[in-house]
Amino acid sequence: MKLPIPARRARSYFLLPTLLAAVFLSRCTDSTAPEASLTATLGNDTLVIEQIRMHPGLVEAEVLIRSPRTEYLKQTLELDDEGDIIEFRSEAYPADRLQGDPDRIETLTLEGDSLIRVIRTDSSESRQAFAYQAGTLPWMDMVHWPYELAVRQMSRDGLEEVRQPMFTGRGTAEFVIRSEGTDSVSVQHPYRGTMYARTDQSGALEHFDATATTRKLVVKRGEPVDLESLANRFAYSPIGSLSGEGRTESTVQGANIVITFGQPARRGRLLFGGIVPWNERWRTGANRATHFRTDRDLVLGGLDVPAGEYTLFTIPAPDGGTLIVNRETGQNGNNYDPQQDLGRVPMEMRELEPSVENFTIEAVETAESGELRLMWGETVFVVPFRVVGP
Repeated sequence: MKLPIPARRARSYFLLPTLLAAVFLSRCTDSTAPEASLTATLGNDTLVIEQIRMHPGLVEAEVLIRSPRTEYLKQTLELDDEGDIIEFRSEAYPADRLQGDPDRIETLTLEGDSLIRVIRTDSSESRQAFAYQAGTLPWMDMVHWPYELAVRQMSRDGLEEVRQPMFTGRGTAEFVIRSEGTDSVSVQHPYRGTMYARTDQSGALEHFDATATTRKLVVKRGEPVDLESLANRFAYSPIGSLSGEGRTESTVQGANIVITFGQPARRGRLLFGGIVPWNERWRTGANRATHFRTDRDLVLGGLDVPAGEYTLFTIPAPDGGTLIVNRETGQNGNNYDPQQDLGRVPMEMRELEPSVENFTIEAVETAESGELRLMWGETVFVVPFRVVGP
């Protein structure tokens, strides 16, 4: 009895009860999985559509991605009987031209104990070698069929946990996949957080929830779609960068203040108390940590802030929450060292009208002094400040 994936070499795992595995195996009769689609949305925006066909030892996928531009990918993955890569091939086309030569071809193959990555375009070719780990699968940002392949393998083998190696383009990273009951798994990304999936008995992804990670995507399984028509539809309506770069500059009572921050968009989602949980530390934007620079000493919410550059984090709460001023700079927003805190001050939460689609931070002058305002949706968090000295 064979699922549409080959056997795997030994990995770190815990066995499910034997009876559960036997029940699962007794229900698996097809050697090829039905063709299906996976649609990823970010709020009310369709971000990625995948069309997948899984056969024994072979995966065929078509992927339409709308960020930062709309691009069509034609992908195949061939595996040997032990689950090792024979060849992965990804051809990239502009969405308005699905025929002819691809703009870019990427391949992964094995040579001895090395994984060879080759990228070809009309004008260049690059070749890199990486140490290979048995059972490695390709990983691509915002593409989800490799997760399904890994979960199918785990389900077929009757395992409760696997530490799945995936090649990310810069090396191999470990993704921890755990059973969370009879029809669910969790997938721990090495640095973005934990995703959760509902699966069928074969391990096919029915619903994939990444809202607890920095990506915030939701993926749903569906019937096959006309991807060519969708490519034509979305060719000239790319989403662009998922989180742009924001920058505000202001002069408040003689102090020159510059704030740089990532700008996630609302996209119809519940923000605070939703994708930004209450009472948990938030990176306060996206991508690079939010940076705050002042050329004058400030008293921010009662905290003495000498002239210089800092990073800002927050703990939003229904009663306002907390602003964190941190001395470390240059880091990603996921990186936070509490030992570097300059201090913490309370925030006041107010209603905001009109609504702000893209997260924004600004320092504004008021009749009395100044305010730091963090705005998103219908909510603004406010911390008063004053400039020290003449």
